[in-house]
Amino acid sequence: MKSKFSEGEFQDFQNAYESKIPQSIRLNPKKNIQKFSELPTIPWNENGKLLSENQMFITDPLWHSGAYYVQESSSMILREIFHQIFTESKPKRALDLCAAPGGKSTLLQSLLYENSVLIANEVIKPRAQILKENHIRLGISENLIITQNDPKQFTELDEFFDYIQVDAPCSGEGMFRKDDIAMREWSEANCQLCAERSKRILADILPTLAKDGYLAYSTCTFNPKENEELVNWACEEFDLSSIQFDFPENWGIEEVELNGVFGYYFYPHKVQGEGLFVSVMKKNSGFGLLNLPDSKKGKSIQIPDLVESENIKEENGMIIWETNELKTVKNYISKKLNIVYSGIDLGELKGKDFIPAQALANFHQKLHHFPEVELDEKSALEFLRGNDPDLDLEKKGIYLLTYENLGLGFVKFIGNRSNNYYPKPWRIKNY
Repeated sequence: MKSKFSEGEFQDFQNAYESKIPQSIRLNPKKNIQKFSELPTIPWNENGKLLSENQMFITDPLWHSGAYYVQESSSMILREIFHQIFTESKPKRALDLCAAPGGKSTLLQSLLYENSVLIANEVIKPRAQILKENHIRLGISENLIITQNDPKQFTELDEFFDYIQVDAPCSGEGMFRKDDIAMREWSEANCQLCAERSKRILADILPTLAKDGYLAYSTCTFNPKENEELVNWACEEFDLSSIQFDFPENWGIEEVELNGVFGYYFYPHKVQGEGLFVSVMKKNSGFGLLNLPDSKKGKSIQIPDLVESENIKEENGMIIWETNELKTVKNYISKKLNIVYSGIDLGELKGKDFIPAQALANFHQKLHHFPEVELDEKSALEFLRGNDPDLDLEKKGIYLLTYENLGLGFVKFIGNRSNNYYPKPWRIKNY
């Protein structure tokens, strides 16, 4: 790093690692709240907020409702990048290849057209489940498919996507302030290993990018071999062009150029964040985005507790929300990829009763007819801990509990108490 900076600036860089990482959140544009409205806005994302002091989000009912996502501020640059490259139209099919825990993929979901389809992939099974939970909690993902696959398993999808983002596994130099393991595991040999792994990832996934499509590549390290040198290699090997961006100077983002390849560094002494590198490439060759034949509309099902819609269907015992755009993509990839989740789980039928799923509570649109009960903070936390919130109800049945008019989850009032339907793995423990 010394070779990148003057002596004085290198000292500033070192000093940044002695300071605390400022916390930041990204507000959900489909769930309006006022709680954080007075906080400073992150320059490159109007929904990003910098917190004045660290907070414990697990005990905030608004976090459980999906009103915001806790995300490192530099990563929110995706919004500005997206708007600069897609000035006239947006992608039809997008892929986030290394998507867990979900910060960049939930942000991407909020930027796509409603009829665009996003595949969010995570190769590690437990992390794929975390990815699923975070998308369900945000409640904006009607055209989402979550997969669990290695990049090489995408090779059958020739020119299938017109936008791909790869947040590559890296040596993690930007994580040193919060992750002692990343610091202990750092070595020149590990940096080289990470660079070779990223080359394999890009070589596996670039055939799936359509002509004139874009690939956004990012890391949380400052090692040129994993960053601009790797992007330069990809442009030479795969007939890609590097995209130059116009970021205001006062944002503190540093542009680097190597053989006509542009990359952007978010250094911790210049930007309030952990640290990031990002570069975007455009594919010059190929036949263009693969056209998929429209799927036949499946048989819809009517559930008295749900709104009437042709998108409500039954699949493997679950009642789901599935658009025709989503079904078309799912049918094409179902024998090629391991699908973990798609569409929206609405609930299931048990005898004559419809039991709602958590995704129905968190979704940004109201797709049901269940009565709602607004909770105060104390009662909301009781519910989120898995307890009976002790509601003053007269009529038996299922109710949606809300906090600041945002869905938290369902209970079934049975007369003298309520059964709590909040998922056990999501419940607040030890707080």
